Amino acid sequence: MKDMKVNEFARQLGIVSSKVRYYDRMGLIQGERQDNNYRNFTAQDALKIYHAQMLRSFDMSIQESLNAENEELEEIDRWVGTHELELEKQIHQQEIKLQRLKEMQEYFKMVTQYRNGFSLYYRDNSYNVWNFGASAKLTPALLEAIELLAENMPFSYVSIKIGIESLIQDQKPLDVCIGLGILERNKNKLGLDLPAEMAVLPGGETVQYMLEAADPFQLTRQDLLPLITECERRGKRIQEDIVGRIYISYMRAGRFVHGIGVSGVL
Repeated sequence: MKDMKVNEFARQLGIVSSKVRYYDRMGLIQGERQDNNYRNFTAQDALKIYHAQMLRSFDMSIQESLNAENEELEEIDRWVGTHELELEKQIHQQEIKLQRLKEMQEYFKMVTQYRNGFSLYYRDNSYNVWNFGASAKLTPALLEAIELLAENMPFSYVSIKIGIESLIQDQKPLDVCIGLGILERNKNKLGLDLPAEMAVLPGGETVQYMLEAADPFQLTRQDLLPLITECERRGKRIQEDIVGRIYISYMRAGRFVHGIGVSGVL
């Protein structure tokens, strides 16, 4: 390869000249400087850069690629094997995240289509912990669970619970708690180890009521009366805490509101 300037060598390689200079500083290549300010780059230098670029595409650092020049094939194979497992884990996580984005799109449609209305669906088993509200009770294990669920959004979600006693007594406002929850299928996909004292909501056919509220902690029995009436019409009298999730928060007619879905199991 003829003597050439760094930018000419970079253009021939198909990369920017700053990368050539970086590889030179790191000791990957050592083009000898000529008196006329040209460098004596060789075909071996080009091969080393291409090899480093290939390894970098698998997230191997430049220093690791330099070390690889002095390592046996078995050592490089171990690095590749470890990285393969890490990449498979990342792909699995991204697949779950994509599924959650699709689920969220369905939720948005539901918020739009059933606002102040009802929808029937089969609810999966879920695990929930409520950490804000007058009746929220926490233990060290539940605090760890909250941290775990917070780290695993968007696979987990914001949950809401309305105490049945406050509903029966028509307290104003109702006893409302919010926290975090996760569907059993997503818990299993992620392999989460949750404490036994977390509230487990059994799945089943439910009637869900979508409503908007500026402050979920100020809900009244009147806000939930449509759900109560609809469940009774279907032969189900609500005798347990009403639970659900806060799907999304947004502006509605100049007011910040939360889109909430609460349900009763039929």
